[in-house]
Amino acid sequence: MAEERTLLVGVDLCEDVSQITCFNSVTYEPESICVNGNVEKYMIPTVLFYRRDTAEWTFGEEAFAWNREQDGVLVKGIVSKASKGEVVNVAGHEYQPGELLERFLKRVLGLLKVEYPNNTIRRLVVTVKEKNIVLIQNIYQAVQNLGISRLRANVQSHEQCFVNYAMNQPKELHVNDVVLFDYNEEGLVYYQLSINRRTEPNTVLIKKRDFCDTLSYEMLQEDPTRENVAYLFESIALNVLHKQIVSTIYVTGKGFEGNWCKDALKRLCIGRRVFAGQNLYAKGAGYAARDAIGEGKLKDYLYLGEEMLPVNISMPVFCAGREQEYSVVSAGTAWYNANNSISFIPDQETEVELKVEYVIGGQEERHFISMDGLRNCDRTTRLELNLEFLDVYTCLVRINDRGFGDLFPSTNRVWEKMIKIKGNTDTKDA
Repeated sequence: MAEERTLLVGVDLCEDVSQITCFNSVTYEPESICVNGNVEKYMIPTVLFYRRDTAEWTFGEEAFAWNREQDGVLVKGIVSKASKGEVVNVAGHEYQPGELLERFLKRVLGLLKVEYPNNTIRRLVVTVKEKNIVLIQNIYQAVQNLGISRLRANVQSHEQCFVNYAMNQPKELHVNDVVLFDYNEEGLVYYQLSINRRTEPNTVLIKKRDFCDTLSYEMLQEDPTRENVAYLFESIALNVLHKQIVSTIYVTGKGFEGNWCKDALKRLCIGRRVFAGQNLYAKGAGYAARDAIGEGKLKDYLYLGEEMLPVNISMPVFCAGREQEYSVVSAGTAWYNANNSISFIPDQETEVELKVEYVIGGQEERHFISMDGLRNCDRTTRLELNLEFLDVYTCLVRINDRGFGDLFPSTNRVWEKMIKIKGNTDTKDA
């Protein structure tokens, strides 16, 4: 039977444990994929093991088992190594960090074959806690080596996947602000999601506060009864929620395991809904995969997080017999995913115009890139416009002369301009 490319997959890739979700074709909701069909085992340790005698690799819990029973090498810190671009020596062989990610992701994605033997991935979203360009590049390289192109894959932050998860819940759960408490091995972090319904589309903003110094993960080990930890958590929660209109509270992270916060959460339920679980980011990545194919619920909302572009960038062109604005970059795109390239043929133009439109406030800026020395501007040359984002506020525009076949060879001229983008403003004060 031919394989169908239908699966919408989310992977939460973390330093200690990872998870995978896939959309159920019946419920059309992301569901956790478990190891060996065991519903209790959806947390996969992010480790690999290389067995010397057979040159085999394994992952997860089996990697720990092989480490106890076989001669080989246990590889930890796969995500941090990929973030730093570290080359790793395993049993005398050097592996690039992207290669280790590829080996791990291959086995994680292989779990899909148990439930979906005749289907392949249509869209994959990988979410990570903290992103840098090196990690993002290594993830993209790893999935590309597995046969999943950039057009079918995306990398998102935990923060963005929280937005995906919250906004895909029933509307009554996000009619007002939505809060997330994430208590992980670094400590407690607080996120507050707000929606400005006065903008078109509605804009979604996140306010983040770090309480890792106030409530660290080590405090759990230092407090056997958890009474002091429970008191601290409730005090922090009551403080940040004071005078805030909040519909829903989510709690996630290794630190919330156990029942120590049960009473505090009950008290926080007054006037709000409270949900606790460990697969929020993985499911958020699954929702992002559905949104990526145009079937999600976020089309009426625009998320403007710290890494999201606050502008639309377009270029006036003459196409299909009329003048129109050609969209080059859309607001709400993560800057590291926003690079774009288009080709066009000039008709007497010696400069290119780009319109930068700010979603919040509606201000417009027009930038002109002069193409001094362009010889063939009468439909006898092809130009390539490249936009490369160096960060969320800096865009390098580059125009290359590509010529027009053998009759009009390229002059190899290159024109560049740097465009600076203003920072986001809080729409709640607009």
